[in-house]
Amino acid sequence: MIPLSDAAAGTVLGNSPERWLQAAAAAAAGVATLWVVRAFTERRLARLAEQTDTIADDFAVEVLRGIKTSLFVFVALVGIDAFIVFPSPADEAVRIVKILALVLQGFAWTNVIVTFWLGQWARNNPRQSDRTTLAALGFGVRVVLWSLLVLLALQNYGVNITTLITGLGVGGIAVALAIQNILGDLFAALSIVLDKPFVIGDTIVVDTVEGVVEKVGLKTTRLRSVNGEQVVFSNADLLRSRIRNLARREGRRYVLHTTVALNTDAVQLSAIPDIFRQAVEGQPYVALQRTHLIGTTPAGHEFETAFFVNHADWLLALDARQAILLRVYSVFQREGIALASGMATVTSVRGTA
Repeated sequence: MIPLSDAAAGTVLGNSPERWLQAAAAAAAGVATLWVVRAFTERRLARLAEQTDTIADDFAVEVLRGIKTSLFVFVALVGIDAFIVFPSPADEAVRIVKILALVLQGFAWTNVIVTFWLGQWARNNPRQSDRTTLAALGFGVRVVLWSLLVLLALQNYGVNITTLITGLGVGGIAVALAIQNILGDLFAALSIVLDKPFVIGDTIVVDTVEGVVEKVGLKTTRLRSVNGEQVVFSNADLLRSRIRNLARREGRRYVLHTTVALNTDAVQLSAIPDIFRQAVEGQPYVALQRTHLIGTTPAGHEFETAFFVNHADWLLALDARQAILLRVYSVFQREGIALASGMATVTSVRGTA
């Protein structure tokens, strides 16, 4: 309501109608300029972004699209404030509204920034993207940034935030102690997502459990074991364990132990390493490491052969091992070399099969 003294003097809140018209014109010009610049720049950058592979222009487009009504309100108030001298209560109200508008726009841009970069990370790492964990990570980042904006706003409103921060710190410590196990699993989930010791779809071995990673949640990670059951690990316990990621190995090492009969003569014994060598070298992706007679026991003469399959495909490695064994047994049969009864074994070094 306009005071009588202002009405009688032909002023509104102590300012002449001409000043109000100038302020309105400045506000309208500021809003119009911001709208035109946003629309024009957004269209140009959007066309440019379609023609390039860089993400900088995509990010700029999203930032421009993140301009909300609150920024237009702030620009309008700045234009008005440049021409109008408000009395003390009104001036304080205008200042409060400007700060609030900036905070709301800050919230909008924070959401745009977090959503954009998490989206880029998820597109570049499709196998490593778990929606629950990414949502939690985004929420955590937003909370931190929003808290900073709120504290800055309160400081500009004249609130003593030192006492508030101290109180929040003490309360935060108490809450953290009460839910430390939950927080440990949460931070472990973030560590798994960021450090990537494994991703969804990888086959891993944890202690004696082998399985495929199905889900990395906020508190637990779930594996589908080779026996078909689902195994659930606490994230913190999982990171404290020794994890073997079978999906990232470049090949497999096999060690074959073969025992031939005691009545095998020296000529046949000396030929056995060459038999293994030729069988191994006849397979693609397979490199012989060693093949030797390692000793004689009452059961027979023991030979040990080690080779490495330079391929990540497990079935290919099994096929190669099978082909080598069939070739060796075929040559044994042709050359009259007998296996020790019940002693022919094939084993693989733990962790490499």
